[in-house]
Formats: sequence, structure tokens, C-alpha cells
Amino acid sequence: MEHKNTRADRRAFWRFVILIVLLMLPVFAVALYNRPSADDFGYSLQTHAVAVEYGFSPGRLLRAALDTDISYFNTWQGLYSSAFLLSLQPAIFGESWYGLTTFLVVGILFLCLWGMLHLVVRGRFSGSRLWAPALALLFTYAFVQGMPNPVEGLFWFNGAMNYLPFFALTLLNAGILFAVSAGCRRPLAWMLLSGLLAVVISGGHQVAALLNLMLTLYAVLYGLFKKRPWALLPLFFGLAGLLVNLNSPGTAVRYAGFSSASMPEAIVKSFLLVLFCLIRWLDVPLLCLLALLTVPAWKLAACHSFRLPRPWVIPAAGFLVLWGMLWLPSYTMGGIGPGRLINVVWMTFVLELSLFYMTEVIRLAQKGFPQTRKAETLLSRHPRRTGAAAAAMLICMACIGGHTVKEGLDNHFGTSLEAAYELAEGTPQAYARALDERAGLLSDPRTADVTIRCLTEDEKPYLLYFSDVVPGPDQWGLAEYYGKQSVTVEQP
Repeated sequence: MEHKNTRADRRAFWRFVILIVLLMLPVFAVALYNRPSADDFGYSLQTHAVAVEYGFSPGRLLRAALDTDISYFNTWQGLYSSAFLLSLQPAIFGESWYGLTTFLVVGILFLCLWGMLHLVVRGRFSGSRLWAPALALLFTYAFVQGMPNPVEGLFWFNGAMNYLPFFALTLLNAGILFAVSAGCRRPLAWMLLSGLLAVVISGGHQVAALLNLMLTLYAVLYGLFKKRPWALLPLFFGLAGLLVNLNSPGTAVRYAGFSSASMPEAIVKSFLLVLFCLIRWLDVPLLCLLALLTVPAWKLAACHSFRLPRPWVIPAAGFLVLWGMLWLPSYTMGGIGPGRLINVVWMTFVLELSLFYMTEVIRLAQKGFPQTRKAETLLSRHPRRTGAAAAAMLICMACIGGHTVKEGLDNHFGTSLEAAYELAEGTPQAYARALDERAGLLSDPRTADVTIRCLTEDEKPYLLYFSDVVPGPDQWGLAEYYGKQSVTVEQP
């Protein structure tokens, strides 16, 4: 049953939104100085040529993106969804447009979280129309601030868009599976949509595809128990898409360059890595997030009666999911994978822990635990102090960085504080000036043979810098991208 939102609910919601936006401003500000690098040029070679000749021509751009997709499918990797997406990086219209990357990543993540949470909590909250976007905004904010490797998750298009959109679609698909398992109307239509999403997700990175398949398998098992086997349809589509991905000619070429581990070694290594991650990722910002989720959990317990799983079910199922996500790179590549992959595993862990925490808070509230009632009463009597405490925790999340399992990649601060610090220091501005100067030389039609320089250490901001050219011949394909006869790189 939907309930109308009170004026106090709307006022609290918009205060929360304004605070989040203000705290995120440094992240979006530093993104304006972002510029393309590394694989951005190779994937967008054909679309850039179209943009230079015809400008914004949707039909021609989509055709060029499809040609790029087919080429990479046959020569490098079977990611039939992500190669298409990566060819459309914003800098094909000019280097300064590359800053849209962060806005796209954050926007996709927020919208998919909103969709998932709307499907999960609708009718279970008093004022549920506000709770779904509020929780989606909170999780998006937590992901942005604590992401273990922000440059590969928020700022480098080729890394972020190869993982984050497909992870976000997996979350949306999980919401659909939950709604159907709970007995929604028109289950066949929802399952056809879920099957379509599964095909798209399976054409992205294999770790996101595996995550989607594991969650779908859980939905199938639950559906069989409830005699609602609708999730078998998206499971079939997801498996079919992943098989196409893995058996493509390009995937065979790419994996030939990796030294894979043996199956027993990969199983043990990924198991130990999950344990290491669980210890390393339990930090202060995560505790702040859990504390902020306490009130929504109390509201859920007060508005809806839940039949909760046994306390061990969510941790056990969640551990298997994390193990599977780390097992795949351990087996196929012999290691844990790049920072952008760690980001996805970390976000999955955050959501799993949040789900477990909220179910246990609801369990205590439903049992009438006295301390729970006292705490809820105390917070409701002091709304201003509660709001101030929530604001303090949000600020704390923006100041304290996340952790990865790779040495040397720990965040200096939370992403917002790191962005504000770098903007004050001037490194993003210097980075943009240097790369704009380089792009000016490469775009000059009067010069066929171009010499460019490497970036200096003062031109490499922590949040924006992923990689740079090295002295010697062009290794990024810049000559072909900009239509030059040759490009040579020299020391600064």
C-alpha cells in the first residue's frame, strides 16, 4: 500500500539531496579536466573519424560503433555489448567532452539502483516513493566516495564503462527477479525484460555476467521452491550470451596472452582473497553507511511484516558470490584482476553487507528487542540532532578513502576530499592543459609528422591519470586516430 509523503518527509528528503550534491561537487568539478588516454583511442578510432567528418550523425556513429564491435569480437575479446559502448567515448567530439564520463557513470549507477530499490521496497514503506530514490542516492554516494580505484571506476571511460554499466544493469535485473519472486503482476513480461537485460549484461565484462548468472540462479532456486520458475528464462538467455562471449574468436586471442592458474589453485587463491577483502574493507565509511541504513530498516519493520531468511543464508550466499567473482580472474588470468574489477567486487560486498545488516535490524525490531525501541524513540524525539549526526557521517564518508587489495592503490582520501585537494593544488588543471596542448599538435592539419612529449609528474593527478605515452614510437594508435603520418614521443 502506497502512503502519501508528508511535508516533513519531503523537506528531509530534499535536504538530504542538497547535502549529497554539495558533497559531490568536487568530484564533478575535477571531472571537467579529464581527458582520454590509452585504449580510449583504439576503441573509438572509427567513430572519431565519423565525428570529425560528419559531426553528430547518429546513424553513421552507430554503424561505426557496430563495425568496431564486430572487429573486436573477432580479433580481441567477445564483449559484444561493451565494445560497442566503448567506441562511443565522449572525446570523439572533442577532448573537453571527455569529462562527461563521470556524469554518465554516476547517472547510470543511480538510475539502476533507483529502479532496483523501487521494485524491492514499493508498497513496503510509508512514503516509499521517497525512500527508493533516497536509498539509491545514498548507495551511489557511498560507492563514489569509497571506490577502491576511482580513476578506473569513475574517470577513465574505457575502464569504467566496461564494468560499471553492466554491474548497474545486474542490480536492476536483481530487482526485477525479486519482484517476480514476490508475486508481481505480468511475470512473463518482466521475465522477457530480464532476459533482454541478461543478454546485454553477458556481452559486457565476464565478471558482471557471472554475477548476474549467480543472482539469477538464486532466483531460480527460490522460484522452484515457491513453484514460480519464471527465472529460468533469463537464466537461459544469460548463459547463451555468456557462451557467445567466451567462445568468440577474439576471446581466444586475448586469453592466449594470459598465464592461467590451475583449477585447485584458483579455488584456494580466490577463497583466501575473499577473506582478505572482508577484513580490509571493513572500515569507518562502511560503518557510517550501515549506521545511516538503521532508520530505513526500522521504517521497513514498522510498515511491513517480513518473513526473513535464517541469519546464515545471506552471508553464505554472499560469500559464494564474492568467491565466484574473484575465482574467474584468478582462473583465467592467474591473478585478482585490475582495479576496475576490484571496484565491482567491493560494491557487491557493500550491498551484501547492507542487506544482511538491514535484515538483522528488522529481525530485532520484529522481535520487539527493547534496545531497538529505545533507540528509535530517542532518534524520533531529536530530529535535528539525528539530522546533524547523519550529515556528520556523510561528511566522514567523503573524507576517508576506501581500500583495495592491491598495494599502492589505497585512496589518499575519500573521492570528494581528494578531488578538492587536487583542484586546490592545480594538478588536474595542469593535466588538462598539457593534454589539450598535445591534442592541438595532433589535430593541426598542416603537420604530417608530429612529436609530442610525455607528461611530467606534476601533470599526473591521482584521480584522473591512468596512463601516458612512453618515449619512442607511438603505441596508442594516435597517428591513425588523428590522421597523421607518424607520431613520435619524447621526454618532457
